[in-house]
Amino acid sequence: MRYLFCLLVAGFLITSCQSEGPSKVVTTENGSRYSLFSTNRTGEPAKIGEYVYFHASMRTEGDSTMFSTRDNGGEPQMIQIRELDASDQPVSPVEDVLALMAQGDSAVIRVNMNQFPSKPPGLENDTVLLYTIAVAEVLDEASYVARLSEEELAAKKAREEVLAREEERLAFADGVLNDYKSGKLDGELQTTETGLKYIIHQEGAGEQPTNGNNVSVQYIGQLVSDGSVFDQSFGRGEPITFALGVGQVIPGWDEGIANLKPGAQATLFIPSELGYGARGAGSDIPANSELAFYVELVNVQ
Repeated sequence: MRYLFCLLVAGFLITSCQSEGPSKVVTTENGSRYSLFSTNRTGEPAKIGEYVYFHASMRTEGDSTMFSTRDNGGEPQMIQIRELDASDQPVSPVEDVLALMAQGDSAVIRVNMNQFPSKPPGLENDTVLLYTIAVAEVLDEASYVARLSEEELAAKKAREEVLAREEERLAFADGVLNDYKSGKLDGELQTTETGLKYIIHQEGAGEQPTNGNNVSVQYIGQLVSDGSVFDQSFGRGEPITFALGVGQVIPGWDEGIANLKPGAQATLFIPSELGYGARGAGSDIPANSELAFYVELVNVQ
């Protein structure tokens, strides 16, 4: 459903909006109709060139939520307010309405499904989508640049911390693999019905990720046969991020990461059939190789 969200923000739809409850319906100069159903306003409406951070959700008339930026503690979306002119470009109703909102304002937009070239799968029987936006923050240019600088410094610090752990984590992964091959872990390993084996070194906290969640993982990949490292993220200073359970990684990863909680540290022992099988992977992973992955589940969204 993020596709529908992108369509709305990009302005590929001409939409109409109406109120919910007693809220007044307002029509913008560009023809977008919206309803300000809740306001806890702080400051003035966003100006051209300013940056608006906002949460968004989509739901059907039956109140079935299809997408929300708040899911799993998600971050708000950001858009820069630009001058809109319906005469020479399609005007996104989201941009149109956000330009009239201040921090703390919320609005609902009623999107007519007949404006889509074709109805998205699963929505064939629906006639409208309710799109709600809530402004979390409005920043001017100077404040936005300052925030970017702070975020870049924080990212640099986090990367340096990961790089500093590389040598120690490689040694730890080696030790775990050696214990596995010598049988020292036999009483501690958990084995799934598919043949995946894993041991959790640190439990983590919170709910385990489910299919479709975006997960970020630090890892070290080794061949069980000789312990050689064929890939790892610590040397890059940042984790890999992927959508769980949709085939973006090998089956052993999809299954193994789903058994962990955020913050967990574990080692996955992945049989060939849950890895790269008879084809192998390049020159580093021979055919029919059992793999060991030391992993840290950094984040779930």
